[in-house]
Amino acid sequence: MWNLLTTCPLRGAGLLSLLVILCSGLAGIAQAQDKLLLDYFDAQSAYERGEHEAAFKIWLKFARRGDVDAQFNVGALYDNGWGVERDVEKAVKWYALAAGRNVVPAELVLAHILKRGEATVRDDDQALQYLRSAAHRGSALAQFELGVAYDRGIGVTQNYATATIWYDRAAAQGLTEAVFNLATLFEEGLGAPKDHATALAWYHQAARAGSARAENNIGNLYEKGLGVPQNYKLAVGWYRKAAKRGLAIGQNNLATMYHLGHGVPRDFKEAARWYQAAAKQGDQNAQNSFGLLLANGLGVDRDLVAATKWFLLAVSGPDNELAIRAGTHSRNLASRLVSKDLVAVQDAVDLYTAEAAAQAVLNSKRAVPVPLKTIALGNPTVSVQRLLAVLGYYEGIIDGVFGPVTLEAAQTAYRKEGLTVTAEISEEFISELEEIFRQRGRQ
Repeated sequence: MWNLLTTCPLRGAGLLSLLVILCSGLAGIAQAQDKLLLDYFDAQSAYERGEHEAAFKIWLKFARRGDVDAQFNVGALYDNGWGVERDVEKAVKWYALAAGRNVVPAELVLAHILKRGEATVRDDDQALQYLRSAAHRGSALAQFELGVAYDRGIGVTQNYATATIWYDRAAAQGLTEAVFNLATLFEEGLGAPKDHATALAWYHQAARAGSARAENNIGNLYEKGLGVPQNYKLAVGWYRKAAKRGLAIGQNNLATMYHLGHGVPRDFKEAARWYQAAAKQGDQNAQNSFGLLLANGLGVDRDLVAATKWFLLAVSGPDNELAIRAGTHSRNLASRLVSKDLVAVQDAVDLYTAEAAAQAVLNSKRAVPVPLKTIALGNPTVSVQRLLAVLGYYEGIIDGVFGPVTLEAAQTAYRKEGLTVTAEISEEFISELEEIFRQRGRQ
């Protein structure tokens, strides 16, 4: 075995000088390691200050050495074009490396990118694999999206029973959209017999979480007396809640109650107000109904030009029977308009259509993730490794693999820090490590 004292030709002061040099070198390595650890958090701080280029450079260093939390963040910076030119293909490369180590947010965003074919050829099968993986790892959003896939038969054979299972799992984690969709399956009897009482209970849960669609559907159950005694007054109250949140169908339903005088005194002015709000959002029923009020001067000044515009817009809606009626109305009015009025109508229709198309493009854009703190990635092993590294117990790659090196580091921290929780991957162990990290930050 190589021995410094027997192989070194130096004696006395020379030997001391060599030892000093070696110790200085080791100290330098330790300092470099400490700086490396600090750098990761420097990147997070730089990102939060809006210094994206600085954050990118630091995280890229970590990403290249295999740290999955940095790989995800580099992908997110490329995806957003923050601190670097936007490049979805490069983002996919880094997301894929993180997804390969079970980072759920990376799996989700890859599923969305592949589904749209943004960076490569559209690949629904691979997208579904990523979605399944994230769902099985407990991601509420992935569970909900998988439920939607089975609910609508998107990329899989339509199966309402399976959709119910995934909605139920996401709902158990408090995802409001899943709670709402679960309610609709019970209301419509899809995947299970119709059960309006159960649907109502789920709708109430979603409504308490702020779902305007749930509020509207509760109103619909009361209006029609489904699972509850018919009660127009209560229906109006729920429709009003949804309408005030800006839900078009809720606004249309509230307008209809005022139009018919159900649950409230008949009031054409209020009906026109809410029909107009819903019509502007593209609700076909509201467009036709508002057109009728305008054509007859009910609740608003009579305006045949504006009425014709709304009838023409309703013609392009999804309900064919309603479209036919609106078409008849528009033709009847058009025969009474002069040329300049017809031009004004067409200009108004073109403007509305262009604005609606632009809004549809905005609404259809993929939600691009932002860089996340390690703990927010949802991989507990990665969180343990990062905490052990910054506390000086782990010098390996932050790769999400709980192997012998990570286990040894965890056990060492357990002994030296006097932890009360067993050295294993758990929320409790992470919490104790976080507390030590916070305490050292105050010193």
